[in-house]
Amino acid sequence: MTARLDIHGDELDSRAREVLREIVIQHVSTGEAISSRSLSKSGRFNLSPASLRNVMADLEDLGYLQQPHTSAGRVPTDRGYRFFIDHLMKSRRLPQHEIDTINEEVSHTTEIEEVLGLASRLLSRLSDQVGMVFMPTLLQFTIRSMDFVLVAENKIMCIIVGTNGVVVNKIVESRLSFTRDELDKISRYISVEFAGLTLDAIRRRLVRMTEQERALHDSMLQKTIALGIEAVDDVTPVNHELYLEGAESMLTKREFSDAGALRKTFLALQEKEKLVDILNACLVEDGLQILIGSESDFTNIHNFGIVARSYGTHNAPLGIVGILGPMRMEYSRMAPLVDYLGRALSRKIEEEGEQR
Repeated sequence: MTARLDIHGDELDSRAREVLREIVIQHVSTGEAISSRSLSKSGRFNLSPASLRNVMADLEDLGYLQQPHTSAGRVPTDRGYRFFIDHLMKSRRLPQHEIDTINEEVSHTTEIEEVLGLASRLLSRLSDQVGMVFMPTLLQFTIRSMDFVLVAENKIMCIIVGTNGVVVNKIVESRLSFTRDELDKISRYISVEFAGLTLDAIRRRLVRMTEQERALHDSMLQKTIALGIEAVDDVTPVNHELYLEGAESMLTKREFSDAGALRKTFLALQEKEKLVDILNACLVEDGLQILIGSESDFTNIHNFGIVARSYGTHNAPLGIVGILGPMRMEYSRMAPLVDYLGRALSRKIEEEGEQR
């Protein structure tokens, strides 16, 4: 369950906004609690340390900062991060070499598994965080065509092209034997009869066809139905696909430096069902999304932040790409990275759809 904090831009005056912005930036960079002395030395304020302390105290009273220890400086709260993200953050322009890297690697992908693996590795490598790619069950994948190619005895390559241009390839180990001619006929039949339907609808229709009288006497139709059902069952994951890449990046993060925190973090990455719930919720929202701390049960328990964006066509999002890391993340750099990769994947999918 997710519930974004409701923060209004007019809650803070200009002085408080600038102080909060500098504290977030310094804390993200150092991982340390930020003191009024540190702010004063930054040279960004024409204020005495005493005046800065007063502003910091006000921000603490309003819930934007907290004091982790009695004599320490302040660190941003979830509320402070949310205000920063919504009203103070200036997203950086993605470096040209990262744009080129994304464009180059995405240009060579069409198959679903390639997309999942590539995007998660790219995000992890470019962000030094955990890269995530999520795709809900393929049962709602709408097909344009389905082709079967014999690759070995009883092993058949099933090639499914979606209406969005995405290609799914799977090897189906059938209990029946087929000739190449039979597979060509089955490919044409399914592509003509079921184009525009989801895999779930195709499966249900094929199951109903087994009960029809014609199927009892037509051996070719029996083989078509059997192979179609086997193919759909084989290519659709039971629940979802979730790729996580770069868990080792957590080793370098200050928040997880002690053995207990690190163990808890790695165990959290095994709780994929909780993460899937969050990403499913992100799938119904448009544009870039950032979740922090208390805005979901998963991020709250583990002090995580999530930057995510859907990819696919405008009318049919295919999945989510994103970054998972400590709440103390450089959101101004992570946001354009995730946004660009999501857009690049979407453009690729639309181009493939136009070419087919």
